[in-house]
Amino acid sequence: MRKRKLIALCMAAVMTLSAAGCSTPSTSVEETQGAASETGEEAGGDTSGGTAANGEKIFRYSNTIDIATIDPNKSNAVADSTVCYHIFDGLYRNVQGTLQPAVAESYEVSDDGLVYTFTLRQDAKWSDGQTVTAHDFEYGMKRLCDPAAACPGSYLGAVLKNGAAVSAEEVPVDELGVKAIDDFTLEITLENPADYFVSMLSMAAFMPVRQDIVEQFGAEFGGGADKQVYNGPFVVTEYGEGKLVMKKNENYYDADKIKLDGVELLTVADKTTAVSMFDAGELDLAEVPSELAPQYEGQVLSYYSGANDYAALNHRNTYLANKNLRLAMNYAINREEYNLLAHNGLYEPNLRYVLPQVRGVEDEYGTEYPLEAFPLQGDMDKAKEYLDTALSDLGLSDPSEITFKLVVADTDDAKKEAEVVANQWQNNLGINIEINMVPYATKNSMLVPGSDDYDIIMSGWAPDYSDPYSYLELWYSTSRYNYLNYDSEAYDQYLDASKTTTGKERMDNLFNAEKTLLEDGALVPLQLREVQYMVSDRVQNLGAYFIGLNYDYMYADIVE
Repeated sequence: MRKRKLIALCMAAVMTLSAAGCSTPSTSVEETQGAASETGEEAGGDTSGGTAANGEKIFRYSNTIDIATIDPNKSNAVADSTVCYHIFDGLYRNVQGTLQPAVAESYEVSDDGLVYTFTLRQDAKWSDGQTVTAHDFEYGMKRLCDPAAACPGSYLGAVLKNGAAVSAEEVPVDELGVKAIDDFTLEITLENPADYFVSMLSMAAFMPVRQDIVEQFGAEFGGGADKQVYNGPFVVTEYGEGKLVMKKNENYYDADKIKLDGVELLTVADKTTAVSMFDAGELDLAEVPSELAPQYEGQVLSYYSGANDYAALNHRNTYLANKNLRLAMNYAINREEYNLLAHNGLYEPNLRYVLPQVRGVEDEYGTEYPLEAFPLQGDMDKAKEYLDTALSDLGLSDPSEITFKLVVADTDDAKKEAEVVANQWQNNLGINIEINMVPYATKNSMLVPGSDDYDIIMSGWAPDYSDPYSYLELWYSTSRYNYLNYDSEAYDQYLDASKTTTGKERMDNLFNAEKTLLEDGALVPLQLREVQYMVSDRVQNLGAYFIGLNYDYMYADIVE
């Protein structure tokens, strides 16, 4: 067995994130605001909003939609996962890119990289005083994969032995590769070696779940603050009607390090309204819409959300099944112009597919495997060359004979993105684009393999863990997320090889898969999304990160 010492694990897991925009994902608000104060700029907001009348330190921020669930197994959105990150404690915790032991004190891994044995700390408590045990983790992971529980993130359990087979009802839940050896020893067996596995254990999906509480409340489990128990730094005291309130969990084993007395999360659908509330001192943090960002120059911070936005091409379409036409559409896009027109230049144009900041072998993936698949400003000569070849392949004489339906969500930002892309394709290639705006939920319902509801759809993906595979697994030919209907034997082979290799050999396979995807023009990468936000200058030690959550306020403090 190869035993991993805690300090070695923490040091090895540190990710150095590249500088972009106003701040980097791992930079604390305290550091970035210090830089801003040197220029004489204020960090914004009335300084009275974050402290309650009784002197408690309350951090207030907003989200554009209601928190859908506080059931960690059912969490399927970043905002929900952010809440779960603060009210539950997993085996390990990802603190802005650094893995730290949480309920697990240490672990051993077998020489073949398949069996992980975790030793749990014995002072971890639930909010009702009961001890957190290995059985709670076993139950939570089995519930995640159990088809009867209908957890939307069950696909994450595929990393566990028999995880995919359990979800597909091919084998019973008891055959999932997770077992409590005793109260404080948990054994997890993987389907294949996965270098990134421990980093997944900070995700909401892998948090412990109390079986007795689930059985007590049944379908209402997690439906209210009093229908759940918590083992993280905060507990929920109010949940519903556009507001979620948390208070410090006094039973948390590391409570002395938690400085906030509580957190209030409000639903504010309009970001412009949230900015006004921030200016009035009613919020300590507000996200800034791109059109308002220039008005707050010097106050706005940013971080990569992890999302890579792209135009998804449906390969079931006769024309889009042609590789040359897909490449013509990629080379015809001026991504620099697109970013300026669609987002005032606040996002980063993406010239590849995988977010470069995810973890590679020893450094960032993008540093170890640089790639510019398409020129920043496009290449109209190459686009015309590929277009002519495609027209010949398709037996067409005029590109205007081609018309595509472009589906996009019915928001102003999405409409602007679609109009810029459609205009470039129409002007540079002469093909016709019909924009079809639909409700966001309707658009998402179309993102399934075999769909003929769209020719092109504006979409994106944020990773579940810091590894290229989290992006690349979508387009495996049999993936239930492969709404491109992309089918490449070479691509599948590289992904298959990544499952049986480790280290540099594994990462080489993933890089070859990414290159294959782009060389096939399978989709049209557009931008790496960056979130613009402002934070009160009273808030210290708040971080932002692109994996599993947006804001990390676990160790935040409010200083008057």
